Amino acid sequence: MTREQKPGRPLRVLLVRLSAIGDCLHAAPVVSALRRAHPEAFIGWAIQEPAASLLRGHAGVDRVHLYPRRTRGIGAHLDALRRFRRELRSCRYEAALDVQGLTKSGLVAWWSGAGERVGFRGGPAMGSRELNALFLNRRFAVDLDVRHVVDRNLALLRASGLAGDAGQDVEWRLPDYAEPASLAFLESHGLGDGRYAVVSPGTVWRTKHWPPRHFAAVVRRLGSERDLPVVVAWAGEDERRAAEEIVSGAGDACRVLLAPPTGLRELATLLRRAALFLGCDSGPAHLAAALGVPCVSVFGPTDPARNGPYGPRSAAVRLDQPLDCQPCWRRACSRGDFACMERLDADRVAAACLARLDTA
Repeated sequence: MTREQKPGRPLRVLLVRLSAIGDCLHAAPVVSALRRAHPEAFIGWAIQEPAASLLRGHAGVDRVHLYPRRTRGIGAHLDALRRFRRELRSCRYEAALDVQGLTKSGLVAWWSGAGERVGFRGGPAMGSRELNALFLNRRFAVDLDVRHVVDRNLALLRASGLAGDAGQDVEWRLPDYAEPASLAFLESHGLGDGRYAVVSPGTVWRTKHWPPRHFAAVVRRLGSERDLPVVVAWAGEDERRAAEEIVSGAGDACRVLLAPPTGLRELATLLRRAALFLGCDSGPAHLAAALGVPCVSVFGPTDPARNGPYGPRSAAVRLDQPLDCQPCWRRACSRGDFACMERLDADRVAAACLARLDTA
């Protein structure tokens, strides 16, 4: 059943998923389902930067509530939090859906003043951690057989009754990103037709890094076997160094270009027009999948069944014979050798990329 709206008053719902980029993208189908169920609803989203930048222009989101960055002074930060709370309260939400399951996200749901504060029931494996349960009054257990985060979020939505059968289908409905700097880069290099691949080596966790030499080996295969130009995207100096190593390591086997510095919307512009994406378990991989781009991502410390890029056009590649410690879900390698990523063969990843291109 779909929750009934009050006569003459559209439903007002707040989605709470503050971070990180990939996890916020995994929550976007919840917004689409709510909009299908309640076309006239007022839908807000409490979120942090940088993920918030991807929501500008999202047709399903009426109001973005930007959770304030922590400032150096505790007094200034508390003032910003009070203003944030007043902003939430001013929207008079009837329901808040917390798909993050942390103390902070539960507090945001409570601050909203919503009479219904919905979230996961159970321990960390079920989606509720820390003191989250203290701030919610409608909690639902989602079966652990529902593995992927996207499916778990939609299962919670269905259990809440807020969207009924509209929560069955997975749609992102992201904006049609068209940042001028990225479009100009593509046109200047003759890539306006979309026949190119995007490679993004960056990821926050050190344990998720795949060596640049392996990326370069895949790029060479894309050039020699498909004559496919490759754009290597980056953000920040660490990623720039890795991107430059990929470009230099690819040699003359294919046309490989170093992208200009890319924020999320610039990257989304490059991705939306691309024929293929290759990267790690990171926000860019999930963005590519959400945009419907054929996507290959390399996995080590995390589980692609739970957190992999979503959809039939995506493939996750990991060791044929996983190590005993996989998945460890750790930012530091207990072995010290990062074997789950170092040993992942470039030829296997290249084969997955070629298969994605052949079936696109």
